[in-house]
Amino acid sequence: MLRGLYIASALGLALAGAAATLNYAFLRPTTLRVAVAQGTDDHKLVDAIGRVFSVSRDNVRFHVVPVGTAGASSAALQSENVDLAVVRSDISVPPNGQTLVILHRNPALLIARGDDAIASVPELKGKTVGIVRSTATGVGNATLFDTILAQYEIDPSLVRHEIIERKAIAEAVRTRHVDVLFVVGPATAEISTEAVSAVAKASGSAKFLPIAEAKAMAQRSSALDSTEVVRGAFGGDPPRPAETFETVGVTVRLMARATLKDSVAADVMRRLFSERLAIARLDKLANQIEAPATDKGAAMPVHPGAAAYLDDEEKDFFDKYSDFIYLGAMALSVLGSGLAAVATRISTTDTMNSTACWSGCSRFSRAREARIGSMNSTNSSGRRTRFLPQAWQTEG
Repeated sequence: MLRGLYIASALGLALAGAAATLNYAFLRPTTLRVAVAQGTDDHKLVDAIGRVFSVSRDNVRFHVVPVGTAGASSAALQSENVDLAVVRSDISVPPNGQTLVILHRNPALLIARGDDAIASVPELKGKTVGIVRSTATGVGNATLFDTILAQYEIDPSLVRHEIIERKAIAEAVRTRHVDVLFVVGPATAEISTEAVSAVAKASGSAKFLPIAEAKAMAQRSSALDSTEVVRGAFGGDPPRPAETFETVGVTVRLMARATLKDSVAADVMRRLFSERLAIARLDKLANQIEAPATDKGAAMPVHPGAAAYLDDEEKDFFDKYSDFIYLGAMALSVLGSGLAAVATRISTTDTMNSTACWSGCSRFSRAREARIGSMNSTNSSGRRTRFLPQAWQTEG
């Protein structure tokens, strides 16, 4: 009986251990490695996201992996050294990358002095354009500027390219070292506002050159985006710009490796949109986070888990884990049957042992009684001898 109790206890402990292991596997936080160019506005944004995620009870965490440039961020995702990466749509988009969200849109700004006669892109011939290099882009901004010139069939050799650092913007404009600034970044980013302010301070006002063919450029290249810069986007009185204008731009995306589980991608989406206000308290750039279009066949595909979340097609708990639940139920059924069989066998064995014991005792008792009867028969002297136990044997 004790043997059966020990076996049942061992099986119960094994079942409890399995349940605890499954609970840990399903409920422990998933830590995702995120590549981003260090020292950039995007680095600050991803850090803010990671800080908000770290204090929540949900099961997603960010581990930020700083890299040198936007190209290095894309390369890290392509080699699957990271799970997520911040990628600019015109710089080395990894073939295995799929979009989760658009972090922000970066309009390309051509900013001229208010006291110059330059008013359009074709008038840049013979001028010097200061291409502001950000920490992340490398030569990406220069390549984008040449793409704009190609739209107007302007030979790049006819426009002098001057790569300038962010800290040199004000001096380059003040000394007329450049005629026009070319900046790529969110309208709210410091690099954009600094460039506009430097031109306005040097010449009294800033003039923006529109790219009216932005939609056509975006149709030819999925890396580009047509965007509007609204009147007064950069403040000022009179407002800067004075009128809403159209320009070409790029998108900065949080991309995931294609092999990332759909459920994890959906969890990231849910967290980003539910916690966006908290993230924006740490970095206002979070206000520009937006959902991507989920059109099938897009040049930059959306991760299936993100698309399921956005299209309200996300699987619920039972849909996601129905196979595990079914297999678990089968395992419990088999385990229960095994326990019942073991218990039955132990009970049967105990019953058989008890029956054998009683049967042996009964046979012994009958044999003993027969022997006593034979010895109680009359002896030759006529005296009756009764065989009794030695302790209380008497003669009659």
